[in-house]
Amino acid sequence: MMSKIFEMGRTPDEWSKRLEIRGIDLSPRVLKSLAKAHGQHFSIGRAMIITPDQMDEILLREAASKPAPVDFDHLVVRRKISR
Repeated sequence: MMSKIFEMGRTPDEWSKRLEIRGIDLSPRVLKSLAKAHGQHFSIGRAMIITPDQMDEILLREAASKPAPVDFDHLVVRRKISR
């Protein structure tokens, strides 16, 4: 039986290919950088492995660090009325 990390974990290249299938363009290099920045990876020598839980954490932390997009369709602009 293999380690759960090895069974479930993927390299940044593998994650990048899986995301590309879903229409998400995230290069292995950028993913590797994000994983290091957030401390969400396992390294063995020069190899990096990211588990699904770590991938979720990377995505959640990145989403939290970016401002929410503005929905212009529902944005209400109130003008000051001059008297």
